[in-house]
Amino acid sequence: MKMLNNIKLRNKLLICYGSLMIFAVSLAGLLTYQKIQSYIYNQSSKSYSQTLNQVAMNIDYKMNTHQELLNPYITNHKFIAALNTTYYSPADYTYQYLDNLRSIFELERRYPSIKNIIIYKKNDTMPDIGTYPDKPSISDAENTIIDIAYAEQRAWYQKHFTNLDETDLAGLIALSNASIWTVNDNRSLISIIKPIMYNNDKLVGIVEMQLRLKDIFQDGMFSEHSPEELFYMANDDGEIRFQSNPELPPIAAPSENPMFDNESAGSWLAEGDRTKKLVLYQTNRHSGWKYVLEVPMDSLMLSAQSIRNFTVAILIGSILISILLTLAISRVLSRRISLLAKHMERQEDLTLEIGPSVDGRDEIGMLMRNYNRMIKRIRELIEELRTSQQLQKETEIKSLQAQINPHFLYNTLATINWMAADNETKKIIDMVNNLATFYRLSLNSGKEYLRISEEIRHVQTYVEIQKIRLEDMINITFDIEDKILTFHTLKLILQPFVENAILHGAEHKDGTTNIAIKGHLSHEESCVIFEIIDDGIGMDLPSHNQYVSNGGYGIHNVNEKIQLQHGHQYGVRLFSKLGIGTRVVIRIPVLE
Repeated sequence: MKMLNNIKLRNKLLICYGSLMIFAVSLAGLLTYQKIQSYIYNQSSKSYSQTLNQVAMNIDYKMNTHQELLNPYITNHKFIAALNTTYYSPADYTYQYLDNLRSIFELERRYPSIKNIIIYKKNDTMPDIGTYPDKPSISDAENTIIDIAYAEQRAWYQKHFTNLDETDLAGLIALSNASIWTVNDNRSLISIIKPIMYNNDKLVGIVEMQLRLKDIFQDGMFSEHSPEELFYMANDDGEIRFQSNPELPPIAAPSENPMFDNESAGSWLAEGDRTKKLVLYQTNRHSGWKYVLEVPMDSLMLSAQSIRNFTVAILIGSILISILLTLAISRVLSRRISLLAKHMERQEDLTLEIGPSVDGRDEIGMLMRNYNRMIKRIRELIEELRTSQQLQKETEIKSLQAQINPHFLYNTLATINWMAADNETKKIIDMVNNLATFYRLSLNSGKEYLRISEEIRHVQTYVEIQKIRLEDMINITFDIEDKILTFHTLKLILQPFVENAILHGAEHKDGTTNIAIKGHLSHEESCVIFEIIDDGIGMDLPSHNQYVSNGGYGIHNVNEKIQLQHGHQYGVRLFSKLGIGTRVVIRIPVLE
């Protein structure tokens, strides 16, 4: 009892209601689950038994249908007489073959499931027709009439056709009506064997109809169920001759389990290496074949698992309901304190939400109102700080812009000045026109961003101005992907580097300086990359470091401009080697 005194009321209610609900629902769920599990097991066993019975009936129907195809021939007097006649010339045999024997081989053409038909003859005056390998497994024979000696090698012959001389008439008639079915050793063919009897008391031959096993036992049988389910067929000696899954060993082979000998059909539970299985079997009363289906208990009781999960869900739901009821009761007592605590916890993410107003003039109401005033003041201070920082950034960007543009104007006016001294009027006109275009794009109606196509045009006007002055001293090429031309960029990020390439490269180098301006979209880095590459004089490491740190009109200004707007993952990188040249790489975000 002392322990209960130290537990909060909310927790006491949770313990009492929760324990009661767990006990009641668990007991009801356990009893319900056991009852339903027994019902589902019986219904599932019945369903699988019906399925196996249907499969067995389908197989028997196909086999009997094919077997019926042979009956018109083995009971036909002319067909039997053709096998029993003594032939003195090939012409006589040819006539009998064409008139009475050949028609049975037409079944192969009419029924795709028939692989081959073989007639084993006892008539020594009949020539062999077709091919027959000298071994028990026959798969290559075609339209074959051969000596019965070949059949004597087969297991089915030794089982059913030996000692016929000692068999009475009733036994011979029973043999004629028997269903002799067999599967070849490589399990690709299934054969129907029928004796050809003369006057029901003399064996004149045996006909074997070979069927494709896959046409009788369809591929994928029972594949809609669990992959652990196994269907197989065993002959009357208990040897397994077909398996739906050859890689899954049977848990109860008929040759090893006496349970199969009890009845023609039945089922029982068998223990496997990993799970229990329900074993169901059916026996064909004519051929003695056994059709067996092994079903894992996990698959059999899949519906019961759903019931179990549903019961657990009910249990959890009931517990949640009891907890919600307990929380509702406790909330009446501590609602305002809980609201304040929740709002204070939310401020850990700096959301700074204003809490709801609280009625009442007691200490809790005063605390909540003071808390809201504090949050409101913090939000005002943060907004003031954000505005101040934005103004500072804009001022820095305008300052950097002011450093870049006057520098170019100074160089351009100096160029016009020396051309005026030489009276090069046409060049001055061209340069002034290009300068007008250059500054129109530079001003850009006061906007800091423009399309990349306009930035490229801006550089091109600058290049045209410099070509008027330097003529053959520079050779500039552009390689810009078309798909980035519609993207936007900060203005004046390329021209300063082209200018530096000319001033620090071309003007201090003998011969022509080649400058390449490239631009492409980098999918890996999700950014647009520009490159300005020249083969000018380059610079050594000390000059490179000084240029990066203090390059007033070059990399430093543009780099700060880009990073102030877009962050430090973008900007400018410089690669240079004295006497070889310089490569500038500019990364900007994709702005469509």
